[in-house]
Formats: sequence, C-alpha cells, structure tokens
Amino acid sequence: MSKESSENDKRKRNNLLSQYYGITEEKDVDNLFDVDGKHFNADAFIDKLVQETSLKQLIDKEQELVREIQSLDSEMQTLVYENYNKFILATDTIRQMKSDFKTMEDEMEKLVQDMSHIATFANNISSNLQDRRQQITKLSNIHELLKNLQFLFDLPNKLQTCVEEKNYSLAVKYYAKSEQVLEDFGDHPSFSGIQSDCQEIVVTLLNCLKVQFSRAEVTSNELEESASLLCKLGESSTDLAREFLEINKVRLEKDLEDLSLYAFSGENNGEVVLMFIEKCCNTVLNNVALTIATFNNIFPSDSSKDNDGVIRMATDVINRLCPIVQSKIVGIVGFEISEACCLSVVAALDKFHRRLLAVQRLLVWDKQWSFTLITEVAQIISHRLSDNLVNKWTDELKGWRDSWNNDKQPHGSVKFIEGALVEHIHRALVTLTAFVGNHVTFSQDSQFRQTFGRRYVREEVFVISLRKLSNMLSDLSNVTGKESASPTLILVLSRVAIDFSQNLAQSLLSLIEEQFDIPVGFQGDQLTPITAITFDFKQTSQSLLQSYVQSESHVLVQMIRKSMDSRDWLTASEPRSVRPVIKRVLEEISRVDSHAAQLYEEGSRKERSSDSSRRTHHRLKLLPIRSVFNEFLYLQFVVLYMNCDIALNSSSRMQQKSSWSSLGPSQLDSSLLNNIQKLFSERIDLSGTVEPNKGSVVMAIIKICLKGFLECVRLKTFGKYGIQQIQVDCYYLQLFLWRFTFDENLVHSLLDEILSSAVQRCLEPVLMEPGVVELICER
Repeated sequence: MSKESSENDKRKRNNLLSQYYGITEEKDVDNLFDVDGKHFNADAFIDKLVQETSLKQLIDKEQELVREIQSLDSEMQTLVYENYNKFILATDTIRQMKSDFKTMEDEMEKLVQDMSHIATFANNISSNLQDRRQQITKLSNIHELLKNLQFLFDLPNKLQTCVEEKNYSLAVKYYAKSEQVLEDFGDHPSFSGIQSDCQEIVVTLLNCLKVQFSRAEVTSNELEESASLLCKLGESSTDLAREFLEINKVRLEKDLEDLSLYAFSGENNGEVVLMFIEKCCNTVLNNVALTIATFNNIFPSDSSKDNDGVIRMATDVINRLCPIVQSKIVGIVGFEISEACCLSVVAALDKFHRRLLAVQRLLVWDKQWSFTLITEVAQIISHRLSDNLVNKWTDELKGWRDSWNNDKQPHGSVKFIEGALVEHIHRALVTLTAFVGNHVTFSQDSQFRQTFGRRYVREEVFVISLRKLSNMLSDLSNVTGKESASPTLILVLSRVAIDFSQNLAQSLLSLIEEQFDIPVGFQGDQLTPITAITFDFKQTSQSLLQSYVQSESHVLVQMIRKSMDSRDWLTASEPRSVRPVIKRVLEEISRVDSHAAQLYEEGSRKERSSDSSRRTHHRLKLLPIRSVFNEFLYLQFVVLYMNCDIALNSSSRMQQKSSWSSLGPSQLDSSLLNNIQKLFSERIDLSGTVEPNKGSVVMAIIKICLKGFLECVRLKTFGKYGIQQIQVDCYYLQLFLWRFTFDENLVHSLLDEILSSAVQRCLEPVLMEPGVVELICER
C-alpha cells in the first residue's frame, strides 16, 4: 500500500513539474499494457488479453502474475524484516539524543553563570592590585640583578669546585654564561678580581680538557665532549682535528705493531686463524671505524682538508694492515691445508671482508682492499694445495715403486692407482670449494669467482698438477738402477696415462667447470686447452710403453746371452731337448702377453699362414723376390739356392776348415745367397713406436729378444751339434711364438736369420732331419 502511495505521489510531482515548465507528454499506447510501466492501464490490459489469447494462455498468464505477485510480496517482507531493527535502533537513538541535549543545555547555562562570576572576581583583583603592580615589577628586576651579581661573585668558587670534581661541562656552562659580562665590566674594580680568578681557573680547565682529549683510554663520548668544550672555550677546531688525528694515528700504529707481533700457538690452525682475525677486527678495524665516526661527529662541518687527513690516515693504516693479515694467515695455515682448515680460513676472511666494507662505507671509499687480500691468500693456498697434491702423488708413486708385487693383476692395479690419484684431486677441489660457497659474502663478486675459478683452480691446481703428474710418470721410464720401477708397474702406469689422456682429464675438467662456474669449453683468458694436457699424457704413455718394452726385452736378452756364454758351442753334445732358457723366454713372453691383454686391446693381426706350426728350419727360408726382377733372374736365384742346399746336405763328404778363407764354392754361394736375401728383406725397426695395444707391445719385445739372440749367435763359432741345438731352439720358438705376434713373417724372418747366421759361423754345418727336430720339440 505504501509503495502504491509513493508511486502516486511521484506521478503527481512529475505532472506538476511538467505543467509548470509547459511540457506536454504524449502517452504511448504500448506503455498502457506494460505492467512495469508508469502508464499501465489494468482494464485495457485485461481486455486485450481476453481478445487476443486463448483460455489456456489466460490461465498461464494468471499463474505467472500470481507467482510474480507472491515473489514481490516475499521480497517486500524481507526488506521490512531486515530494516525493522534499524528503524527501532534509530528511534532509540533519537530519543536518547533528545534527553542528552536537554541535560547539556542545563550544564551550559550553569557554565555561563560560573564564567560571569569569575570575570567579576578578576576585575575586582585587578583593580585592587593596580597600584602595587609597578612596585612588584621593579622589585623583581632588582632581585634578578642581585642574583646575577651573586652568581658573578660566587663564579670563581663554582668553577674551582667543578674542576676539582671533573664536572667540566658545568664549568664551561658557568663560564660561558658570565664571560660576556666580565668582558664588558672587567675594568670595574669590583669585577677585575673576579675576572682574573676566572681566567686562571679556565686555563686549568683547558689543560684538564686537553689531557682528557689526548688520553688513550678515553671513550668516544668523553672525547666528543672534550672537543666540544674546548671549542666553546675558544680553541680552533682545525687544530683540534689535527691533534685528534695525530693521537689516533699513534694509537693505531701501536695496534698494528701488536698485531704484527701476534704469537700463535695451537694444533688447530683453523681456530688460530679465526682468533687472529677476531683480534684484528676488535682492535685495528674497530679503532679505525671508531676514529672515523668520532671525527665525523666532532668535526662535521670542517674543511675538506681535515676530511682528507682522516681519509689518508685510515687508508695508510689499512694498507699496512692487509700485508700483516696476509702474512699471518699464510704463516698460521702452513703447507698442509685440510678441508676444515680451509673452511676456517674462508670464514675468517669473510668476516674481515665484511668489517672492512663497513670501514670503507664510513670513508666513502671504493678501493678493493679486501678483494685484493682475499685473492692473494686464495692464490697462495691454491699454490700450496697444488704442491701438496704433487707431493702426495710423488709419495704414492714411490710407495708403489718400492712395494710393488709382480704377482698383482694389472687390471685391478690400474683401477686402484687411478682411484688413488683422482681421490687426491677431488680432496683438493673440495677444499677449494670453500671459497665459492653460497654463504660467503666475497664469493658473490663475479670478478673474484672468475679469477679464482679460472686462474687458480683450473690453471694453478688442475693444469699444473696434471702436467707435473705426467712428468713424474715420464721420469719413471728414465730411472735406472735400484731406483727403477718394476716393468709391470711401468706397464700399469702406461695404461693410467692413456686413461688420463682419453677420459679422466676431461672428466676432472668438467667437474671443475661445474663447481667453479666456468663456462663449458671456455678457452678465453689464455687458458690452457685440455688437448695440451691429453697430449702430454699420450706422450707419457708412449714413453712408458717404450720403457716397458726395453726393460722386459733386456731381461730376456740377458737370459739368452748368459746361456750362450755358458756353453762351448764347438764341443757341445748332441741335442736331446730344447734348452731351458728358451722355455723360460717363452714363459716370460706368455706372462707379458697376459699382462698386456688385461690392459690393452688385441690390435690388428696379419692373416696367419696355414703351416705355421709345421714349418721346419732344415733349410733357409726363401723370401719373396720383388717384382722388379724378371723371371730369368728369379730362376737363376732359385738354382743358386738349390746348389747351396745340396752343398749343405753333402757337408759330410767335404773337409771344413776353421777359417772362412778355405770355404768351398758352395759355401761361398750360400754366403752370397744370404747377402742377396738381406737386400730384399724388409728392414726390422727395433726402435719404432710402440702402439698402445697388446700385439704391438708383445711384438716389440719379441723383435728385440730375437735380435739379441741373433747378435749372441754372431759372436759364437759353432760345431756340428751346436748348430743343431740352435736349429732345435729356433724351431721350438717358431712353434709357439706365432700365438703372441700379429706378423708371423717378421718372426720367421728373424728366426731364419738366426739359423743362417749360425750356419755361416759353423765349422761343420750339418742340420738335423726335420722329423728328428719335431720329435725333440714335441717331447
């Protein structure tokens, strides 16, 4: 109901306003049927619905209108319910305000009455005291003057008392209060004595303040107070600033001297370093910072010249402090640097760095003192870690050399040695990672991280140490006598050098690049390329393999030489077996082959001939003739060879002499044939490069061994049975050496040359039948 009345009121107002302003509104016919419109006509709406809709549509429209009416009623009830409490509260508030305003009106009326009474009393008092006011003012001025005079008369005693009680600030306050009066009336007889007494006491006060100003154990507050009081007494602030700097410079020099004489003791070097840095921070750096802060507080607006003085003094002290700190830290740490000790050193340097940065902020100075110091200490520690690493490797190699057991398996020994060598590198790197920890303040500087990681860790520790290791391994191959290493150890170390060349060096470099933020593959800043390191280890491996081949072959050649020297080959008995030394040589070659097979790959092997195990040496081997010879020359060569063979087999019908001058034509033809054969044989290079594979290593030893056998044969003269023993030995070697070589032709050539040389040096060159030789060798 209220809503409809408000709508009607609103319409009336709108109509009145339209009439007043002459606005005529034409009614829209369509708006008559808009239920929500302001011109809605219910009767017209009903008539239209009855005319235009069916009964079912009328019923649906009725239900729709009922639902909307119920919804509107529900919303109206909700609004009334929600606002009911607000209406009640507003009514109560208005009622309370009416009651309070009534009380307030009563109190305001009473206050007005009281104020009028007070004004009346004040007027009465003012009128009564009007006559005496001038007299009271005069008496008050006289009293104040007398108080000032009394203060002047008591001033000398007060000043003396304050000086005796060391209450200098109160004394200066009294004197400053009366100084102008004494200067103005100092000529008056009554004040001249007071002035002279005060001046004498002030002189004493000045001396006391200067003593306090220059005392070493004075606090900063006392120092600031003394300087302020001296300035109030007329002292020049420039002179005070200069004296302040001189006094503190002497004090700081004493601190530096005490620090340089600091004596350290204790087994834990890390804790000693921390104690030293703590003392350094609490004395020198603390006093420098205190001096700067005190100077700025006492002389805040002095000339730039004085400010330059304090900057020069602090800079000089810090420049002298940093070398002392560096030498002490390096001296305390020593040469054996453990991981815990390095952590303590880094923590101490970080603390020193932070305290020094605080001093630099006071100086407004950007010189990199702490970074220079830390970089130099890091470089020294890196050098010492590198030297320690090399020393440990040297001790390890010496220990392995002295205690090496040839029964050890080479493969397991390689893993053990590589693990020991790499473990020392890992420990050194772990020790150095303390300098780049996330909790370390100075390590956040990118320039320091680059310098430390690239120049010191990579170059000083990694590159130099590995190159020294390569040189140490290479030196082992050149040592002879009692200090020489076991050949098996030399072989194992050659495999270690190969592994460093192929993967270990690169793996260690990758680890360093990861831990010390070095870009992968970075080659700037004149860094040593990894290929230079791997090349050094490859050369070292080659040198060790050469040394191993020489050592093993030397042993075998010495065995053969001794066996050759211990027998009379002219009067030797008929051979019944292979000499023991030949069997021993094959055993040693088998051992070498087994060791090399554990460490190196097989290598390329030439295709073996089908009769390798069945060849006999009853005749000299005919090597292939080069294609440059025509068929005719080749046939002549074969005929010559057969004549020589017939001559050798018919030696029982000929009388041999001990001198080569009495040889018959057949022997001369045989000698000529051997010389011709040498012309077309491949030259055997005994000093060639030994490849890092099993076949090349064993073949090099066999070549030197057989060449040594050949040289021993050339130094001997043989009888009938002597040459037959050489025949048996060569055939036995031929039966078994093919297993260890990749070039049978080369071995056969050497064995042929050995037997041929023996035949040439035999007085009765009668060889055994092939079947007998085979029977002896298979026995």
